[in-house]
Amino acid sequence: MRSVLDNTLDALRRAGRDGEVFLSLLPDRARAEARQSDGRTERLGPLDGSTVSWKDMIAIKGVPTRAGASRRLSEAPAAADAEVVDRASKAGLISIGVTNQSELAFSGIGYNPHHGTPMIEGRVPGGSSSGAAASVARGITRLAVGTDTAGSCRVPAAFQGVVGFRPSRGRYPMRGVMPLAPSYDTVGSFARSVADIMELDAVLSGDAATPDAVGRLSVAIDVLEGGDVAAPVSQRCKEAVTDLKQAGVLMEYIRQSPLDQALTLISAGGWPGAFEAVRTNGHLLEGADTDHLDPFVAARLRASARLDACSIAGVELGASELRETIRVADTIYILPTVGIEAPRLAPLLEDPEAFAAANAAALRLTMLASLLDLPAISLPVGRTRDGCWVGLQLVGPPDSDRTLLATAAMVETLLVRKEALT
Repeated sequence: MRSVLDNTLDALRRAGRDGEVFLSLLPDRARAEARQSDGRTERLGPLDGSTVSWKDMIAIKGVPTRAGASRRLSEAPAAADAEVVDRASKAGLISIGVTNQSELAFSGIGYNPHHGTPMIEGRVPGGSSSGAAASVARGITRLAVGTDTAGSCRVPAAFQGVVGFRPSRGRYPMRGVMPLAPSYDTVGSFARSVADIMELDAVLSGDAATPDAVGRLSVAIDVLEGGDVAAPVSQRCKEAVTDLKQAGVLMEYIRQSPLDQALTLISAGGWPGAFEAVRTNGHLLEGADTDHLDPFVAARLRASARLDACSIAGVELGASELRETIRVADTIYILPTVGIEAPRLAPLLEDPEAFAAANAAALRLTMLASLLDLPAISLPVGRTRDGCWVGLQLVGPPDSDRTLLATAAMVETLLVRKEALT
């Protein structure tokens, strides 16, 4: 039987070969934590001895927090772990390293001109938590922790075929996490199974409740059948819905759901998270700092600076009303995680307008839960004919995190069972 140290050394070796996935490795810390786990007579919990990676927005003691940027390499190392890192360490998790990301966490594409991009056969990995998703998808770590503001965990999870979870805002402590848009920022997670996500959620939140899964799901049919969802993506999601229905899950098909209304709000008034990101990082557009920014990130910041404050206030007011509507409805919605197949990166780099359009398309359906502060999770439901992974997104009512996870686990089990029978 392999020891925790053996597994940790293997993870470190594999991480060292994937330089576009990891920005920093933590060999001394990882070995020490592994030896401690091997030496315990009683486990600290189900994840004791499991490997985990951390996005470059999250403070790790002794390591500079860079947000994927080139200009932050000279910053002083963090004086202490972020609180989520501390909680994970106390539960026995083994920190392997710090993962790559879109610069400043401000892109759903996952491209990084400074540190490389963990592409998938020439296609974009999704962002901004590109390296975090890749550390799980490539089998380097069992778990990964990222951040999710507009979809930064769910988009790369969908494109890379893993599970990605955005919890309710405030569920996990944010001390030691670099901000992008504080009103929408959360810490999120990746794993190959919902069960692992549930265990990590219990560690990071302190909530280990085990509610029953819900037996009725609401399909946001106007979103699923909308013209902005590519046919191969819509087809895979529809097949998953049919499989769940045949397995006995009650399905309610909702037209003009609150999620559709949230789409309309954002289309009309803009994405408030982008407006807020300018407050956080707009100063980087001034002086010499601009020359060191990813030009695509800089372009998005400039575009976001042109958003109208009154329109954004209207979006925020409408979102508050929709959130209460969803609370009363008390249902879990199903829709695609991302409406497009992962595009090839090379053509996007040659055309800034195409890059911006792809970024908007990647984040279009994940922004909805973020705007309404709803927990959401992306589950892989197979590939298209072109080999692209497709994610199915489940969105729960306010503060329903554990119920959403229990329901996602049920959905995952039923879909895996169906696949095994076909």
